[in-house]
Amino acid sequence: MTVSSAPLPRMDRPDADIVLVSRRFVGDRDRQKGAVESIMAHWSSLPLPAEFRSLSCFESIDGEHVMTISQWADESSFDEFSKAHPPLPIPGLETEADAGRLRPQVFRRYRSNTSGGAEDAVCVVTPVFDVDGPERQRQAVDALLDGPLGESFPGLKAMHFHLSTDGVHVLNYAEWTSADAHRAFLESELSSRAFTTLQGLGGVRGLGGKCYVLHHQLTGSAS
Repeated sequence: MTVSSAPLPRMDRPDADIVLVSRRFVGDRDRQKGAVESIMAHWSSLPLPAEFRSLSCFESIDGEHVMTISQWADESSFDEFSKAHPPLPIPGLETEADAGRLRPQVFRRYRSNTSGGAEDAVCVVTPVFDVDGPERQRQAVDALLDGPLGESFPGLKAMHFHLSTDGVHVLNYAEWTSADAHRAFLESELSSRAFTTLQGLGGVRGLGGKCYVLHHQLTGSAS
């Protein structure tokens, strides 16, 4: 696993209206290495437009997944770009048909909690909630940030909650100073309270999230 020395992407930047998230199952560490190298080589060869803000390629620490997160000024700019430059299949892992189904999920940031300490974050965890419509999206985030997740926790640097534009998912992009800190959170009373809060809402189902480290990042001319 290759860990980038670059800082994590700034998820609350005001000039990036949308965030696009794509996860790909690769199976093991060797395939993961080949996948991130293929993805980054492809993106590095593309003529990136002025509306592009950043692309960050992450490796799950268990070696099974690759996640890409890109930031754009607006969705229409990405739509134009993706028509001209569709995703390429990862050699040995995906077919052309697979690549054709790889459109990432589109999110917009809703609220953040950046009350963590001065220590730098080195990994991210990205749990996703499946919800029954846009009203539940906002209710879930508000209940968490106005409740248990409004508190600080050792090692939790920031949380950035994003709402999918189709109204059915919530993404929590959580920045951690270590994977151990995140594991401690999962075993904590604060985590239990957050779980209970979501259970009490109805129409919200947690789908879990893996821990990732940044492999590489491309930035646009506006960065």
